[in-house]
Amino acid sequence: RKKNKSWKYCFQYLFRTSVIMAKPSSASLREIEIRDGDCHVDEKDLPESTWRTCYCPWVTPAGDLRPHIFGTNRITSTKYTPATFLPVNFYEQIMPWYKPANFYFLCIAVLQSISAISTTQGKPTILMPLLFVVGVTMIKDWIEDSKRRQQDRDANEAMYKVWRRGAWVDVQAQNILVGDFVLIKEDGRLPCDVFVVGSGIDSGDVAFIDTKDLDGETNLKPKSVPKFLLQQFPRTKSSPDHVSTVSMHLQCDSPENSSFTDMGEWSGMIKFENPRRELLEMKGKQKKGGFHVGIDNFILRTCVLRNTPWIIGLAVYTGEQTKIRKNNAKNQDSMKIKNSTVFRHMNYGFAAMGLLQICCCLFASIFAGMYQSRLKGSSGGWGDAWYLALEDSPFFAGFKRFFTWFIICKDFLPISLYVSLEMVQFCQAKFMDWDAMMAYKDEEGEWNFAAVQTSRLNEELSQVHYIFSDKTGTLTQNRMDFKKCVIGDAQYGTQTTTAGIVRQARVKNKDVAEELRKFKEDVKGAKVHPFVEFDERQRMLSEAKEDPKQAKLIQEYLYALSLNNTVFPKVKKPSSKRKKKMAGDEKQEDIKHDLTDAYRNVPLQLDSSSPDEKALVYFAQYMGYEVYHRAEGTVALKRTSGDQQKKWFEEFEDVCLIDFTSKRKRMTVIVSPKFGPEKGLLKIYCKGADSYVKALCRGAKVGAAEIEKLQKYNKTIFENLEEFGGESLRTLVVASATKPRSWWFGDEKTGEEGWKQKYDAAVIAKGPNAKQELSKLEGEIERDAEMDMIGATAIEDKLQDGVPEAIKSLLDASIKIWVLTGDNVATAINIGISCNLLEADMTKEGRLFVFDDFDKKHKDLTPAETDSSEYKNAVRDLLESNGAYYERERLKAEEKARSEERTEAEVRDAGQAKKMRLKEETENQVKRAFIMRKKACVLDRQFDEALSKVPALRNKYQGQPLGLAMHGNVWKVVAHYKTQRATNEVLTSSMPSLQDGKSGGGVTEEVDMSIEGKFYRLAKECKSVLGCRLEPKEKAEIVKLMQRRENVPTLAIGDGNNDTVMIKTAEIGVGIRGVEGTSAVSASDYVISQFRFLTRLLLVHGRLNNRRICLLMYYIFYKTSLVVWTVLFFGFYSAFSGQFPYLDWMYQLHNIAFTALPIIIYAIFDRDIDPHTLAANPYVYPWSRGPILYGPHKLIEWAFWAFLHAVICFFIPWYAFEVTSPEKSGQSFGFQSTMLVVYCCVVIVTNQKLAFYAAHWNWAWHLVFWGSISVLFVAILVFSTSTIFAIGGIDYYFVGYRLFAMERFWMTLVLSSGLACMVDYTRAVMEHFFPDRTRVFVEARHLGKPVFDPDHVNLDDIKNYSLKDSKTPPGLNRRYTGSNFSFTPNVREAYQKKNNGIQN
Repeated sequence: RKKNKSWKYCFQYLFRTSVIMAKPSSASLREIEIRDGDCHVDEKDLPESTWRTCYCPWVTPAGDLRPHIFGTNRITSTKYTPATFLPVNFYEQIMPWYKPANFYFLCIAVLQSISAISTTQGKPTILMPLLFVVGVTMIKDWIEDSKRRQQDRDANEAMYKVWRRGAWVDVQAQNILVGDFVLIKEDGRLPCDVFVVGSGIDSGDVAFIDTKDLDGETNLKPKSVPKFLLQQFPRTKSSPDHVSTVSMHLQCDSPENSSFTDMGEWSGMIKFENPRRELLEMKGKQKKGGFHVGIDNFILRTCVLRNTPWIIGLAVYTGEQTKIRKNNAKNQDSMKIKNSTVFRHMNYGFAAMGLLQICCCLFASIFAGMYQSRLKGSSGGWGDAWYLALEDSPFFAGFKRFFTWFIICKDFLPISLYVSLEMVQFCQAKFMDWDAMMAYKDEEGEWNFAAVQTSRLNEELSQVHYIFSDKTGTLTQNRMDFKKCVIGDAQYGTQTTTAGIVRQARVKNKDVAEELRKFKEDVKGAKVHPFVEFDERQRMLSEAKEDPKQAKLIQEYLYALSLNNTVFPKVKKPSSKRKKKMAGDEKQEDIKHDLTDAYRNVPLQLDSSSPDEKALVYFAQYMGYEVYHRAEGTVALKRTSGDQQKKWFEEFEDVCLIDFTSKRKRMTVIVSPKFGPEKGLLKIYCKGADSYVKALCRGAKVGAAEIEKLQKYNKTIFENLEEFGGESLRTLVVASATKPRSWWFGDEKTGEEGWKQKYDAAVIAKGPNAKQELSKLEGEIERDAEMDMIGATAIEDKLQDGVPEAIKSLLDASIKIWVLTGDNVATAINIGISCNLLEADMTKEGRLFVFDDFDKKHKDLTPAETDSSEYKNAVRDLLESNGAYYERERLKAEEKARSEERTEAEVRDAGQAKKMRLKEETENQVKRAFIMRKKACVLDRQFDEALSKVPALRNKYQGQPLGLAMHGNVWKVVAHYKTQRATNEVLTSSMPSLQDGKSGGGVTEEVDMSIEGKFYRLAKECKSVLGCRLEPKEKAEIVKLMQRRENVPTLAIGDGNNDTVMIKTAEIGVGIRGVEGTSAVSASDYVISQFRFLTRLLLVHGRLNNRRICLLMYYIFYKTSLVVWTVLFFGFYSAFSGQFPYLDWMYQLHNIAFTALPIIIYAIFDRDIDPHTLAANPYVYPWSRGPILYGPHKLIEWAFWAFLHAVICFFIPWYAFEVTSPEKSGQSFGFQSTMLVVYCCVVIVTNQKLAFYAAHWNWAWHLVFWGSISVLFVAILVFSTSTIFAIGGIDYYFVGYRLFAMERFWMTLVLSSGLACMVDYTRAVMEHFFPDRTRVFVEARHLGKPVFDPDHVNLDDIKNYSLKDSKTPPGLNRRYTGSNFSFTPNVREAYQKKNNGIQN
């Protein structure tokens, strides 16, 4: 009312919120602020559209709810409503961009309704099967949508406690509004995205949530209440009712921001109207009167509260604006639709058959017009054909006949193919789900079966050429056990691993297989503590007693392991007697979450998001260092003496945690002891990958000669790291430092700022480069700490059962395997040998190409290179081209300085400083580009050397497989020179050429591709590849490279969130259920529980499903076109008038009752080779890979058989019944009787053709085969009983009875079907005398005997044997007696000796 625009805004908001599910625009994010009950909008106070402001409480002084602009918390996952289901679903099913096949047959129904061109007297008979297909899909969609509607109803109508009118009231979840305080109790699910205001834990500053339904991780995650909020409202931690004292407003990210869907990012600002005095004195996190809050104070919808009595949450985002709903919508929009290669060929087949249909219609229409023109008399009349009453001109008659024949030839494009394909793929998926051979019993005793999430790719499983696999959790168990460690110059732990045995055998030139066999026999379970297999605890404790210096190192080492983590202790619930003994008369609810006093002696369970971290913390616990309490700003530690007699309790102030990221590869914590000799000091502990931590330590800042002088044990640590890597142990380096508090908090006396002020400012900074600047600052803090390495850890991640055997089978199946991991090259090679990915002799024989990290040698330019004219010219050119940009940025910096009321001198200095920084960044950019060029030249020469060795190695080792191991920095160079031209054209134009490492010329597109091309050619020569130190996006880039270059199906398999991108990129994604959550499972097409199940998924299910689906596709094209050809042949005898020769009822039942079930049963159950035989003989897999069972040649082949069989099935009955003499009664047969005989021949030949391809005749196949033929004759008898079935002038009244009584009818059926399938009969007989390789395995399955001569068989010859070869494969000695075969004597002896079934 105070401003004219107020009413405009108010009505605009009311209109938007009147529609519950309306999506608010950016303008709707502006706020209405109510003061003293007066509604007004002050435009000065309106935030930008990228921010949202929540006022607490969101009520007027009278207690009324304020007008809301953000909508309610109601969610809708359904696609339809009861009112819109029929029209919308029907629209989706008939529109060409959704279902082109349904649209096609709808057009046919429209044409059938036009009497002038219809063959059914204007009756759209095609509507019956079309409505059946649409109806089945509608029912399926309705059932699925009803399930989603019920889930929405359960979520929307759940009851929650909400603070309204000064009390907690029960409110349905859908009625929660932004700004409401919501009370969540333990085990309660979050109804919306909330900001944590209070917690029921004693300290009141932390809560624990379960995010399993969000990201699949089972570990609990802490969420904290900000310290300043507890200081401003201290009563909130004592009771939820004290939420009435909270008064503030929260400014946070808007849901309309492009980055809002990032689930791990959120930031906001808290502002108070009357902040307490101590808050005003706080520094660091206060900015412009507000306090920064982040993702640690924010809980997402669907999370579950655990181990916390209650929390109070401020509703920030509700309904469709919550992060998870926005993220789901984004993922659905960008979801990649995967289709198999066979499916794509099916679409090409539809296009080819559609072209054939049009050609046939043109042919028929032209002949129809020509026939009518011949009938025309000389006077312009119709001569002797007056009885036909032909009124149209020949041209118009031919035009109408085109559409008539278009209706008749509609089955060239079979509607049944889509229905049959979906039905078969669904059934195949269910049988794969139920496969007991792919079921795994986990530690909890539950059986985990495989799951098919994209059945469209069932047949694509047989076409895999490349497998890209993660290592940790995919090949290994991802259940870490602490094995060894090094502290100072002492190594502890004597146990080894399978990879260690491989390494020792290679060094000592012993048989690797024999040494592994002995190790497996001798090894016994050595687990002394959860996640700990450490056997030198007493030695470590005794050395700590004897040597004070070593004791100090061990203490610092264990402090680092126990404090530098995100592990939270969880109480193991004791018995009731134990509770009374510990807590006296306290109530159970009061002591359940108290970890500080009553539960100091209770065994704790440690939860962590990282298996490595959990193993390290359990080792510290095993050594007597146990974190028993962790809260906001405080960590409590319990230390136990070696003899368990003494205990010390310590507390540390948790100053700062710089968390682990995939780029940083390290974690650093800063703590301060609250008492003891080091009280008032800062302890800095860092752990991470060796190369990253080493760069931060003081030992890295001095020369190699001074390392022993600085710390004599650094060299020992590096040597032990190499040894641990050789044993395939996961290593982390531990470092520590001690600093005064002023180093972090600053010195108030001198006014010098510490790192805290800079760090807090970087945390709350906004902008496109904020994350990069924060990461850079974190590195500077760690380097400035000047830490010293104190030791390293070694953790074993055991291989899963059956992984070596599975990899060997996959390699034998001619599938190339790439293992992309984060390990170093040496560790990856040893793991590759232990799991059969690499051969033990590869390194010795030079068959393994190793490209290790060359960053150390080429990390910087030499002084001569920076002084070269080439380098200086590149810098000068880029500076000149960016001159205008520098000037604009200088003016912006000066304008910003003026707004801060600085002096003119300071303004000029700010502008010049900005300009100089940009120029310095430009020079660094050129420098980095020259360094990258330098690396590329080196790598280019290495690729040339490796490629030149390939032919010689092939000849020397007679085709033995080659291997490749590369560091991630190698791929960075390859990827850089592929995309550099597009990212910075000015820079690359100044860069020298890479050819031969010489300068001159620009970097051309051909040169860019040459580096990638050489890498590709080398990788293609190798059967197995190891990629080390790779990031998630780099894994996906490698997959894309092989897809682009090879154009063959690829498969990616992984178990963690970092594998999601790779899984989505590959044509087939397989997720493994592991301990890292369900992100990979959710993104995958197939789900298994162990890597070894991949062999059965590909070798058995993939091959069988491909054979079935391919035959299903071409057979349906065959059977539908066969019957259409007979109608076209009839056109020659009916002047192509469009007269339909079959009863329409019979014709519609052709694809429903007479020929439908046999092919479906075949595609579900048939198998030419037994599954156990397929699994035992992996080299059978490539026999059906590639365009062997599908392709244009197969479509042409089946189209030819359809045409040939149509000729036989039509002309033999035609001449037997229509051309020859009539019946004894003198009555002619008539075209209806003749064409019924033709139709019977078509149905019998169609089913008989399929029978020759069936290899597995079970009861279901017998039932549908003989049943389909029997149903045909039953239908004929039914339609012959009455004239009510007559349609289109076709009437079968009493026709069937006449035909069945004639010998000629049955003889014609036998002659036609026998002649049509003569080629199939001949081929079946010839297979007994000239079998192909598949036939060999088929007969071996029946006999259960070995078919290969173990003394003379050449496995490579068997693998390379081609399907076109008609002779027996090499090494097969067999002769036939009837349908069986016997063995030659040497094979019989071998079989009697081994007697172990089918041998490989």
